[in-house]
Amino acid sequence: MCWSGEASGVLAVAGLSTAAYVAYKGESKELWIPLTYFALMELLQAATYAYIDLCDNPNNQVLTLFGYIHIAFQPFFVNMVAMYFIPESVKLKIRTTVYTICAIGSLAILVKMFPFDWAGSCNAGLEGFCGAQTCSVSGDWHIAWQLPLNGLLSSPVSWLPGFDWGLHAFAYILVAFYMPIIYGSWRFVGFHYLIGPLISDLTTNDPNEYAAVWCLFSIALCVSVIKTPIRKHLHVKKWPYYRRQVADSL
Repeated sequence: MCWSGEASGVLAVAGLSTAAYVAYKGESKELWIPLTYFALMELLQAATYAYIDLCDNPNNQVLTLFGYIHIAFQPFFVNMVAMYFIPESVKLKIRTTVYTICAIGSLAILVKMFPFDWAGSCNAGLEGFCGAQTCSVSGDWHIAWQLPLNGLLSSPVSWLPGFDWGLHAFAYILVAFYMPIIYGSWRFVGFHYLIGPLISDLTTNDPNEYAAVWCLFSIALCVSVIKTPIRKHLHVKKWPYYRRQVADSL
């Protein structure tokens, strides 16, 4: 299987068109705004294919940087969808805290880019986005992003034994997966895992390609929760503390 810039362009147009349609129909902005954001990633990837493997080309390097920055802010949009599937009264009480934690997570992902001398270097071939230079190259079948990230959490630490995927992966997993489970959106997290990380893991062996594949399937994730019967099965009405939160809102 091989992807292309044209395929990414078509998927981007499909995602943006769907987002515009559901917005026009009056659907919740918590559904179509994330779809728009992930569709813009496919548009970015379509542009990247014009410079793929040209590591000395400034356009390649800038687009690679934009890809990383896009991923750094994805937790906001993942949680936006996740909170759609919990009771409105609960969402209104927690959303400021949730988005504040998302901001902290995004900052941690961005900090991973800074070349601290004391932090060392990331582990190429083990953690995603790690490479000797900023460049988008061909992966097994899609784009593989490389940046000279620092070594924060690239080696196991005493308080996080066995984890060596980097600070960016730790922050993303914590904020985009564990936090939604904590506030009750466990059904969406399960579906997100199946459509995102699991499919990515099954379709590529390149850790630098993993994120690009995941972003590609995120379009299918967003469309599925908007326009298919799956949507009605992702709502969660019962979770510890929900009853107290709902009672406090009355």
